[in-house]
Amino acid sequence: MRSFLLFFLSIPLLHAQPAGNDIVLKAMRDELARSRSLRVIGDPPYFIEYTLDDAEMYGASANLGALVQERANRIRNPRVRIRVGDMKLDNSNHIYSDAYRGSRYDPGQFPIDNNYDVLRMDFWLATDRTYKQALEALARKRASLKNVTETSQLPDFSPAPPVTLLLPVERKTINSALWRNRVKALSAVFASYPKILTSEAEASISQTISYLANNEGSEVRVPDNLATIRIKASALAPDGSNVRDHAMFFSIDPGRLPDDELLEKATLAVAQNVTAMASAPVLESYSGPVLFEGAAGAQLLAELLVRNFSYFRRPVTDPDRPLNLPSGELEGRLGSRILPDWIDILDDPTQKEWRGIPLQGSYPVDMEGVVPKPVQMVEKGLLKAYYTTRQPIEGFSTSNGHARLPGFLGNNTALAGNVFVKAGQTSSAAQLRTRLLEMGKQRHKPFVIVVRKMDFPSSAGLEELRRLGGGRQGQTISIPLLVYKLFPDGKEELVRGVRFRGLDTRSLKDILAASDELFAFHYLENRAPFAHMDAGGYVAGTTVVAPELLLEDVELEKIPGELPKLPLVPPPPLAN
Repeated sequence: MRSFLLFFLSIPLLHAQPAGNDIVLKAMRDELARSRSLRVIGDPPYFIEYTLDDAEMYGASANLGALVQERANRIRNPRVRIRVGDMKLDNSNHIYSDAYRGSRYDPGQFPIDNNYDVLRMDFWLATDRTYKQALEALARKRASLKNVTETSQLPDFSPAPPVTLLLPVERKTINSALWRNRVKALSAVFASYPKILTSEAEASISQTISYLANNEGSEVRVPDNLATIRIKASALAPDGSNVRDHAMFFSIDPGRLPDDELLEKATLAVAQNVTAMASAPVLESYSGPVLFEGAAGAQLLAELLVRNFSYFRRPVTDPDRPLNLPSGELEGRLGSRILPDWIDILDDPTQKEWRGIPLQGSYPVDMEGVVPKPVQMVEKGLLKAYYTTRQPIEGFSTSNGHARLPGFLGNNTALAGNVFVKAGQTSSAAQLRTRLLEMGKQRHKPFVIVVRKMDFPSSAGLEELRRLGGGRQGQTISIPLLVYKLFPDGKEELVRGVRFRGLDTRSLKDILAASDELFAFHYLENRAPFAHMDAGGYVAGTTVVAPELLLEDVELEKIPGELPKLPLVPPPPLAN
């Protein structure tokens, strides 16, 4: 799934189309055949690929029971990729691979009418521009290589068997009144909680037909749907700091979203959490054992580990124009121990359900038309693989079918699908808490810490994101939202206002124990910092199935920064 995440957007009826009657597919196929036979001046294209996403979207948002926005839209978003040279050396992976200084005549979006002639014309214009851009990029890359010592002998592209997958597609009529009333009812829940300052309930549905055709013979047409419900709320604590919580549900099948009863229950939980956090004390600092309870264990692994399974190959640059890109935390660590030797991790996009729960990281082919296969990422604690595309990386010459988002410099981005974490040594939930308290007692701690929810994906505002990037070091992991002091007598106290210090992938080698119960955590990956919910653009559904985790030594510190003043006048009453 690589759907658009565009909120407030509609869906009229479109019946299933046989492949032979699909005007878009015919236009792509015919223009691709013509492009193959063209005689050009300069390096001829050795690879041509057309992709197009035909998306219809609907969305609505409400605040305190009042509808705020309702929108509908339909777009056809094309992408043309041309490679000149050969697989060993082509125009990709150079600092200027995406640059083009010429005139652009092709539209950024294609017509939504099934006009064969216009679609052919637009594909031709896009092909002409992309080919000129490719020639220019290859010339620049060759010039750069003459001025640098190139140590990597990796080719720029790898072969892949052609795939033909033309699935039936059908759009259903969306009951806009139903969704409008649903978000209004959910948002009205917050009117009964006077401490809540801002709140919102939001629903969006996109139904997309994704097309791909290339000169290697691949033809793909697959449905790519996404339905999302987001619930957010925030409040101000007495010291002026912002506290917040959220709930997010999504599915590739709108009919498999939670029912109204479960959605209302989740909304009530958000309201109660925010209200409680507004009155909770600040945790100044802590160093000691931490239990990541419930889905927080899967959230921790998703953010620290799963996101770092993606390997970014460094581009060719000019000597006087260095490109300072941060290294991935797992870069160069293939074969090294990154987890205890009793933990294995498998990524399997082919699996659609787990214990009756739909898995959101399932897909039949990736963005390059490559059929995914299960990949053993970690075996007995050792890193065994990275997610790969058709761009070779060190140790992996071919794709394992994980090109899930558009990338840059002529390549796509490799991401996770369905991630299954298997622990060979497990304990019950009660045993984990007992061990946590025993460790606190041995260290003479008056309390230990339990984390039940991370802010991943994040709903933080821009100012808070800036604050999180300050201090002695920038944050590489989101803050914990629901943090509790656990006392020796079993009493719990909610605390707020803290972030992790020094928690990174290397900390995971010191996992002490895992639960015998597994939790499925679903999120939309967009490669934004903390996978921020409002980043928009393309997203890839991901599921991580993992146990609760007990870590031996974790540091937490108070979030630094100046705090705003509270409102001078109390809010008006919203409910009797």
